[in-house]
Amino acid sequence: MANNNLETLAQLYRLFLYKKKDIIAIQEKLGIGGVLAELTNANELVVPPDSELMGKTLADSYELLLELVGDLIPIQEKLGIDVNPVLEVELRRDKASSDKPIRLFDLLSSLEDDIVVIQDKLVLLAIPIKQGQKKSMRM
Repeated sequence: MANNNLETLAQLYRLFLYKKKDIIAIQEKLGIGGVLAELTNANELVVPPDSELMGKTLADSYELLLELVGDLIPIQEKLGIDVNPVLEVELRRDKASSDKPIRLFDLLSSLEDDIVVIQDKLVLLAIPIKQGQKKSMRM
C-alpha cells in the first residue's frame, strides 16, 4: 500500500511537470517571461520517469502547482481571459492548509481547464502550437 502511495505521488508530480511544459510553451509563444520561462524552455524541460520522482511528496506537488498558477495568471490577463478564482484564491491561501490532499486534485483540474482555454485562444489568434502541445493528460 505504501508503495502505491509513492507511485501515485510520483505520477502526480510528473503530471504537474507536463503542465509546466505547457505553460512554458505558451509563455514562449506570447513572449511573456515568467518564473518558469526564465529557468528553461519547453523543449529543454525533460520530464523524468516516475521511478526518478519516487521521493516527491504531496507538498512538492502543491508547491509546483502554486508556481504554475503564478505564471498562468499573467497569461490569462494578457489574453483577456478571466482568471480562475479558485486558483487565484489558492495562490493567496496559507500553504500550510490541512486540506491540501483533498484540494490538490480539484486544483489540478482547474489548472488543466485554464491551460486548455489559453491554448484554444492561441489557436483562434493564429499563434501556432506545436503538434502534441495541445494534448493534455487526463487522470
